[in-house]
Amino acid sequence: MKTKLLFFCFLIFSAQSLAQEKLYFNQTELGFLYGKGLEQWDGNREKRMDVSFLTFHGARISKNHVVGFSTGFDQYDEISVIPFALGWRGFMGKSGKPKIFAGFDLGGGSAVLEKKVKDEWNKSWYEGGFLVSPSLGISLPAKKGKSALSFSFAYKRQQISQFWGTFIQPGSQTIPNELLPPGFSSLTENNLLFRSFVFRTGIMF
Repeated sequence: MKTKLLFFCFLIFSAQSLAQEKLYFNQTELGFLYGKGLEQWDGNREKRMDVSFLTFHGARISKNHVVGFSTGFDQYDEISVIPFALGWRGFMGKSGKPKIFAGFDLGGGSAVLEKKVKDEWNKSWYEGGFLVSPSLGISLPAKKGKSALSFSFAYKRQQISQFWGTFIQPGSQTIPNELLPPGFSSLTENNLLFRSFVFRTGIMF
């Protein structure tokens, strides 16, 4: 938990530092993910509401268009994911007035914050996968300066894989299998798919 908190603070500090550079456009938002959780033993899926943090850094390629990259932190039930993606932001409206903006992020996620559980018999771990996230929002400019308050709504589709592996035990007669990682006698992969509606608010520079 301490590692996740330190990482979260680092992201906020990095967002503020990069936002001070005039060459960068910055969007930093905090909100929540709303969707269905993992399937239970009876086949049902409970509703979930988890935290979501996004920091997007880009460069303006025209008056109303920005391209760049994003990262952050997303929580899916008990699984923590660091998203990373290439993205686009487009704005519609007059300078100094509220603007409608749209966005699109395409990339992946990392489960590096999740601990790998290992003993002498087995090992289990998570790996992140493909993500896609279109978004729509509104920015409200501050009375002074170039910053703006932002409110956004997005859809996020995140793939995650869960692995369970059994080690080859000393003295056992196991036929080598090139499809398995070295040292494993079996490996099971469970593909998880989280579809979420995302609501966030933050600032833009």
